[in-house]
Amino acid sequence: MQRAGNGVIFKGWSFEPDLVQENIDAFRRQAGIQVDYAAISGNYHDKMVPLFIGKTPLDCCYVRDDHLGEWVEAGWLRPIDDLPGAGEDNANIFDYNLDAMSYGGKSYGLPYYTDFLVWTYNSRLLQQANIDKPARTLDEVTDQAIRIKEKRVRTPGGDVIEYPLVFGFRQLDIGLNDWWALNYGSGVNLFDKELDPVFPDDEGNRAEKILQWLVDGIHKHGIISPGSLNTGYRDVRDGMAAGSQAFALIIKYDLSWINDRDKSILAEEQLSSRGITPDQGRYARINRMAPVPSLEPGLNGTLGWTRMYGLTSHCRDEKLSDAWMLMKFLGGRDKNGDYYTARRWFKSVGLGFAYRSLLDDPEIIGQTQQWGDIDIIKEQARHVRARENIKAPWFADFNVFYQPEIQKILMRQQTPRDGLARIAKRCRELKKEWG
Repeated sequence: MQRAGNGVIFKGWSFEPDLVQENIDAFRRQAGIQVDYAAISGNYHDKMVPLFIGKTPLDCCYVRDDHLGEWVEAGWLRPIDDLPGAGEDNANIFDYNLDAMSYGGKSYGLPYYTDFLVWTYNSRLLQQANIDKPARTLDEVTDQAIRIKEKRVRTPGGDVIEYPLVFGFRQLDIGLNDWWALNYGSGVNLFDKELDPVFPDDEGNRAEKILQWLVDGIHKHGIISPGSLNTGYRDVRDGMAAGSQAFALIIKYDLSWINDRDKSILAEEQLSSRGITPDQGRYARINRMAPVPSLEPGLNGTLGWTRMYGLTSHCRDEKLSDAWMLMKFLGGRDKNGDYYTARRWFKSVGLGFAYRSLLDDPEIIGQTQQWGDIDIIKEQARHVRARENIKAPWFADFNVFYQPEIQKILMRQQTPRDGLARIAKRCRELKKEWG
């Protein structure tokens, strides 16, 4: 068995571990508390489970909202409501983040990172097709994509764009985010308050209509790449950065990535053509954001998620106070009252934050305007939704089942209605199995 160290034992997945360590070093300098930090590579969920079961020394860790219900039901996480200062910043946290960090009426975390999907379009490619503004409905997306094909709009490399749209529909442990965002963009409710599925007979059969729009886009109109079924979200991001597609759903913070001259050929070419050196400017706003297109005008919404810092149920008694101080520093304020870690994550790599007040911070507004639109971000933040059944203890089983069913629909191996009915039936079975 691993021996416990002298510091707080803290583990997380392997995103920017050097930056995490720098944040921990800043905490150590402020609080004088040692932290034994380790990044876990590979499948974080599957590697954490045996650590919990074996009660391997571990005081706090990253937690995905996808796994919160499962981990709480298994008895692996400790609620934080009884700890000093718990809840003091709740009024400043977006509702969907605050809700995502609670389960069964108890709070289990402080926010590490949050974000949501935005509709992105390549303004240069739309200009080539004489399109002056992004589509607001899915039918308008179809019309614009067909026009781009008919106009034989070309990539920066000179290739004619065959598929203006590429989605991320590859099966992943975090699910088909694009599918959820399209549903929420059209105001779809997939589950009721008791987490019973209401599809395929949801209001206006919108869930079915969205899937039919995707099927038609692939097989009838030829505007959506069939390769979307093997495409992950990073591939979609890279395609937008290369100018090989006109539209996409991407993580909001990735808009800074695809407009960065160090990452994007498009951005580098535009800035260089204007005589702007790297010292003078880093971003070119070629790729822009817009609300997620909907089935009907006037609807708005998108998918968001929450990543948090949580205490394990076997956090050592003698380290509980120190671990809680670490969580408050990383997931809240430093000793100067600043959201130090959240601000630093945004400034360094653009990660989204859960605190409303930061959207009005002059420094953050100034940086955002270099690559995005702070007003659109503020408006979209009002409509973000988490997956409705994400807190169900059976969510992990559902996640494994529904993704291939959606893929079968997109490959026309089953109709949208039949596929949704199969998913709904399995949801009811899982709910019954889990009691």
